[in-house]
Amino acid sequence: MVAAVYVPDAGHIIKIDLDPRKGHEQGGWRPALVLSPKIYNGKTGLAVVVPITNQAKGYPFEVQLPGKIKTTGVVLADAIKSVDWRARNGKYADTAPPEVMKAVRERLMALLGFPKP
Repeated sequence: MVAAVYVPDAGHIIKIDLDPRKGHEQGGWRPALVLSPKIYNGKTGLAVVVPITNQAKGYPFEVQLPGKIKTTGVVLADAIKSVDWRARNGKYADTAPPEVMKAVRERLMALLGFPKP
Protein backbone atom coordinates (compact mmCIF):
# COMPACT_ATOMS: atom_id res chain seq x y z
CA MET A 1 0.00 0.00 0.00
CA VAL A 2 1.28 3.47 -0.90
CA ALA A 3 1.22 6.11 1.82
CA ALA A 4 -0.62 9.32 0.96
CA VAL A 5 1.66 12.21 0.10
CA TYR A 6 1.19 15.19 2.40
CA VAL A 7 -0.07 18.40 0.80
CA PRO A 8 -0.41 21.45 3.07
CA ASP A 9 -3.84 23.02 3.48
CA ALA A 10 -5.01 26.43 4.68
CA GLY A 11 -4.72 26.53 8.46
CA HIS A 12 -1.87 24.05 8.64
CA ILE A 13 1.33 25.11 10.33
CA ILE A 14 4.31 23.70 8.49
CA LYS A 15 8.00 23.66 9.33
CA ILE A 16 9.83 25.03 6.31
CA ASP A 17 13.20 26.43 5.27
CA LEU A 18 12.65 30.11 4.36
CA ASP A 19 16.27 30.74 3.35
CA PRO A 20 17.61 32.48 1.40
CA ARG A 21 16.26 35.72 2.78
CA LYS A 22 16.98 39.39 2.10
CA GLY A 23 16.95 42.37 4.45
CA HIS A 24 14.31 42.13 7.18
CA GLU A 25 12.59 39.00 5.83
CA GLN A 26 12.13 36.04 8.16
CA GLY A 27 14.41 33.18 7.23
CA GLY A 28 15.74 29.87 8.42
CA TRP A 29 13.98 26.66 9.38
CA ARG A 30 10.81 27.83 11.11
CA PRO A 31 7.07 27.32 11.38
CA ALA A 32 4.80 29.09 8.91
CA LEU A 33 1.02 29.31 8.64
CA VAL A 34 -0.41 28.17 5.31
CA LEU A 35 -3.01 30.55 3.82
CA SER A 36 -3.65 28.96 0.42
CA PRO A 37 -5.97 25.95 -0.05
CA LYS A 38 -4.80 22.36 -0.52
CA ILE A 39 -6.09 22.16 -4.10
CA TYR A 40 -3.88 25.10 -5.14
CA ASN A 41 -0.90 23.87 -3.13
CA GLY A 42 -1.13 20.38 -4.61
CA LYS A 43 -1.54 21.46 -8.23
CA THR A 44 1.16 24.15 -8.25
CA GLY A 45 3.63 22.89 -5.65
CA LEU A 46 3.48 26.40 -4.19
CA ALA A 47 1.88 27.61 -0.97
CA VAL A 48 1.15 31.10 0.30
CA VAL A 49 2.44 31.28 3.87
CA VAL A 50 3.18 33.73 6.65
CA PRO A 51 6.06 33.00 9.04
CA ILE A 52 5.79 32.44 12.77
CA THR A 53 8.34 33.80 15.24
CA ASN A 54 8.88 33.65 19.00
CA GLN A 55 10.27 37.21 18.93
CA ALA A 56 7.01 39.13 19.49
CA LYS A 57 7.43 42.90 19.18
CA GLY A 58 3.84 44.01 19.65
CA TYR A 59 3.31 45.04 16.02
CA PRO A 60 -0.33 45.37 14.88
CA PHE A 61 0.06 42.62 12.27
CA GLU A 62 1.18 39.98 14.78
CA VAL A 63 -1.35 37.30 15.75
CA GLN A 64 -0.62 35.40 18.95
CA LEU A 65 -0.89 31.63 18.79
CA PRO A 66 -2.92 30.16 21.67
CA GLY A 67 -1.43 27.86 24.29
CA LYS A 68 -3.74 25.02 23.24
CA ILE A 69 -1.50 24.06 20.29
CA LYS A 70 2.12 22.91 20.39
CA THR A 71 3.49 25.66 18.10
CA THR A 72 4.31 28.83 20.02
CA GLY A 73 4.85 32.43 19.01
CA VAL A 74 3.17 35.01 16.82
CA VAL A 75 2.09 34.84 13.20
CA LEU A 76 3.58 37.69 11.15
CA ALA A 77 0.53 38.40 8.98
CA ASP A 78 2.33 41.12 7.01
CA ALA A 79 5.22 38.88 5.88
CA ILE A 80 3.40 37.04 3.08
CA LYS A 81 5.47 34.64 0.96
CA SER A 82 4.72 32.26 -1.89
CA VAL A 83 7.03 29.27 -1.48
CA ASP A 84 7.76 25.99 -3.23
CA TRP A 85 6.88 23.85 -0.22
CA ARG A 86 8.33 20.69 -1.76
CA ALA A 87 11.72 22.22 -2.63
CA ARG A 88 11.85 23.87 0.80
CA ASN A 89 11.00 20.58 2.58
CA GLY A 90 7.72 21.75 4.11
CA LYS A 91 6.49 19.32 6.78
CA TYR A 92 3.25 19.32 8.76
CA ALA A 93 3.69 20.53 12.35
CA ASP A 94 0.32 21.69 13.68
CA THR A 95 -3.07 23.19 12.83
CA ALA A 96 -4.04 26.75 13.72
CA PRO A 97 -7.43 27.20 15.38
CA PRO A 98 -10.16 28.96 13.35
CA GLU A 99 -9.86 32.13 15.45
CA VAL A 100 -6.20 32.49 14.46
CA MET A 101 -7.04 32.10 10.76
CA LYS A 102 -9.82 34.69 11.13
CA ALA A 103 -7.48 37.19 12.83
CA VAL A 104 -4.76 36.68 10.19
CA ARG A 105 -7.25 37.11 7.34
CA GLU A 106 -8.63 40.30 8.91
CA ARG A 107 -5.12 41.77 9.12
CA LEU A 108 -4.39 40.74 5.53
CA MET A 109 -7.56 42.46 4.31
CA ALA A 110 -6.54 45.66 6.10
CA LEU A 111 -2.95 45.43 4.84
CA LEU A 112 -4.01 44.89 1.22
CA GLY A 113 -6.84 47.42 1.32
CA PHE A 114 -9.64 44.90 0.76
CA PRO A 115 -13.06 45.93 2.09
CA LYS A 116 -14.51 43.93 4.96
CA PRO A 117 -17.13 41.44 3.74
